[in-house]
Amino acid sequence: MITFTQSKSRFSLYYLEESEKYLQDLSAKVRQVNMMKGDERLERGKVHICSRTLIFEPERQELPIQKLFYKMITTPLKQSNCISFRIKRIIEIHTQGPPSPYVYLDDIDMEFQIEPLFDNIKIVFELIERILQINQQKHDVEGEVEKLDSEKLQKIRFNMSFVESVSEKPLIQKEMLVRKIMPLIQTKGNTLLCIILGILYITNKIIYFQPFFKVTLKPCKKIPIEEIKILYKRRFELMDIGLEIILNSGKTIYFAFENQDRMEEVYKVLIGKVTIEAETSLEKMQYLWQSGQISNFEYLMRLNQAGNRSTSDLTQYPVFPLIIIDYESTTLDLNNPSTYRDLKKPIGALNEKRLKEFLNRYQEMPNPKFLYGTHYSTPGYVIGYLVRQKPQYMLKLQSGKFDKPDRLFKSIKGDFKNIMNNPTSLKELIPEFFLDDDSFLVNKFNLDLGIRQNQKKVGDVKLPKWASNAKEYLKLNRMALESEYVSNQLHHWIDLIFGYKQRGPNAVDANNIFHYLTYEGTVQISSLTDPIERQAIACQINEFGQCPKQLFKIEHPPKYALRSGQMIYKSIEQIKQQKEEEVPINVEGLIWENLDKKDQFSNKVISKAHKTNITDMVVLEKKGLLVTIGQDGFLKVIDLKEFTVLKSFKVDEFCLSVIVVLKPDEIFAIGSWGSQIHVFNINYGSKVQVVQRFNNSVSSLVYLQKKKILITGSWDCSLKKFECSENQIKQDTEEMIDDWEAQITHIAATEDESMIAVGDVDGKVITISTSNWTQQNQFEINGEKIVKLLFFKTSLLVVGDTQIKMFNNTSQLLDFKIDKNNGIVTDVLIDREKYLVVSTKKGYVAVFSMLLESKLGYLFTDYQTQPDLIVNQDQQFTKMSLQDKALVLASQNGSVNILQY
Repeated sequence: MITFTQSKSRFSLYYLEESEKYLQDLSAKVRQVNMMKGDERLERGKVHICSRTLIFEPERQELPIQKLFYKMITTPLKQSNCISFRIKRIIEIHTQGPPSPYVYLDDIDMEFQIEPLFDNIKIVFELIERILQINQQKHDVEGEVEKLDSEKLQKIRFNMSFVESVSEKPLIQKEMLVRKIMPLIQTKGNTLLCIILGILYITNKIIYFQPFFKVTLKPCKKIPIEEIKILYKRRFELMDIGLEIILNSGKTIYFAFENQDRMEEVYKVLIGKVTIEAETSLEKMQYLWQSGQISNFEYLMRLNQAGNRSTSDLTQYPVFPLIIIDYESTTLDLNNPSTYRDLKKPIGALNEKRLKEFLNRYQEMPNPKFLYGTHYSTPGYVIGYLVRQKPQYMLKLQSGKFDKPDRLFKSIKGDFKNIMNNPTSLKELIPEFFLDDDSFLVNKFNLDLGIRQNQKKVGDVKLPKWASNAKEYLKLNRMALESEYVSNQLHHWIDLIFGYKQRGPNAVDANNIFHYLTYEGTVQISSLTDPIERQAIACQINEFGQCPKQLFKIEHPPKYALRSGQMIYKSIEQIKQQKEEEVPINVEGLIWENLDKKDQFSNKVISKAHKTNITDMVVLEKKGLLVTIGQDGFLKVIDLKEFTVLKSFKVDEFCLSVIVVLKPDEIFAIGSWGSQIHVFNINYGSKVQVVQRFNNSVSSLVYLQKKKILITGSWDCSLKKFECSENQIKQDTEEMIDDWEAQITHIAATEDESMIAVGDVDGKVITISTSNWTQQNQFEINGEKIVKLLFFKTSLLVVGDTQIKMFNNTSQLLDFKIDKNNGIVTDVLIDREKYLVVSTKKGYVAVFSMLLESKLGYLFTDYQTQPDLIVNQDQQFTKMSLQDKALVLASQNGSVNILQY
């Protein structure tokens, strides 16, 4: 007599086939009769009913698990006191000892007799028979099985006995059907699958996940909310339905919801309940990295997390740069630049000869063109690297087999040579190359990985000459990542993988173009109605690599752009020490990321510095003074420290419109509505010169200091230039650059004075070279006048009444909009090369991250949410300037606000 005893489960969802669904399990006695030999055996165990297979897990640990494909069943199902059938193939999975390839028993004739111990035999028989019919008759097996199973799933409810305390209150009043995603991902058509269906129930203290089926020994997974560190929204199956939870311990839990609305509902209640760090913290992490307060490794992990990369998803596994290219030396010199890869180039561009071949093919290719047909991060690459650490991944991918020995990851140097020369291998690295765990390099499980053609057995990964063991290799690799050379260059690699060189014209210039399906958002999978097309595209995207979510739209700043509190790592021990000691965060410079903390600002108001509208201003930084001009025709000099008006000069009876510096801190050119330019000396309070060469108001001035040329724009549609001396405009040098079609509203110049941009009242912008005064590019903001133009590095910021766009050559990089309830835009400025500060006539000041193309917050009042509020007359802003931890805002009523922080 066989007795039933409780034993540790050996079953794993990794044993299922691609996209296969797990339905239920049952305890049973299983008799196997070999019809060829006449022998038989009887075992107790678990029978797992799945959509493509029956999997028998014997109670006795030494016996293999058996997979039985419905399509291999050769006789109709019979039911008496048991369920019986005959089958011609069995796959055996041995679980004793190290993971090993599955054993295929073909051309057999085995009868199985299944006798359920506790379940109704008739119900079990009908379920297996129906699934058998679907497998023998239907093409879309999973779709048919899902219909069969859906009614049953809808009846399952959360077991309230799992709730730990009666004091817990539900945060969401309804249960939610979710899928818990395991490291091997289920995607229709994809060979990587591992999901657990279940119910999510959330209280104010704990997240409960109750699996539908007992695939684990725990009937309910409990996640204390206080242990959650970070939440990340994720794309799963190419839809925004995933949510990744990262705990304080570093463990990750990944759920996929029925739709985006359900995911957003859970995200909002969790963010609102406790202090959980979310994706908006990326700006803060960037500052901490720039100032040297966190390591390169930690910052790259944060970028990966924000870029939709997760160790829970092999199709979107974290990507890290290949750093070291010296695999010939006996010792590794981390101070030698030739030790390192050029981080300005993608892997495919490191070998000039290979790149030339890629470019030749690219030129001959029809649209949509791509330079590289393979990707730098694919599930196959990740599984190949991790075969020694996670052999079950490769056994899953390769249908129960390891890859051929000569194709396995077996040598660091050999893999590098392959990456540098093979047109089908453009791999970057994974985080494991920079951590302490060497189990992916050392064959600790003593896996039988086969024998190569040279008769050598595949074992541990062969290391470079400069590493005596795997631990030392990982240590040196990490030190290389944290080195001063890499720290100074890493932002270039970030531009390629996560930034503005990831796609578009900048990617073309950087030789960084991959197949169009690898980019997020290229295909909206939910809009595809043909299931076969949908399955094929999802399969291609997931199996052949995906680019991370594009995080940055402009150049990423270098690490040491900010100097305070910076840290350069000289050894791996210093990195560990930083983790253990929790280096305090230096928050200087995070002012724009903390706009919710209004008490960090103090506002000083200089009331009625002018009688009416302040039209323009210039800050004299060395003297701490502010020079303003206004519609009242006055020029004022204001002390920014004492908050007083020091000087007041009447310049014109008409409105003064624009002011530029001719001689620092002394001589200014001032345009007016009186069709004049006044050259004014503020030290003596007198006019040096009056230039009257216009038929209407002077609307904009730009002075090219190096070239000694003043560019003028007017409402008479003229664009002119004048040569200047230090104190005067040479009127006889007047020259018309262009006769404009509409009133000119603003002119800007590049820092090197090689280019100017001119905008008009119709929203048209033209850039002009100052070497030959010819037009270069044209941009438009339809329906809005140009308020301001601002060159930023190689790009141009174009500001309209409610729109702000940034262009690089002819391509658009950024697009921000101001709600009409907040008034029209009056001024913008760029702070620290990544923050965009915008003021409006209604008194609204918005701050945007140019890197992330996202709004960080606002100052004063948001009229979008409070449209009926009365506007404060002192805060109808016209112009802005930044000066020594203060934001200076001029107002339409003549007041000046000095917002200190």
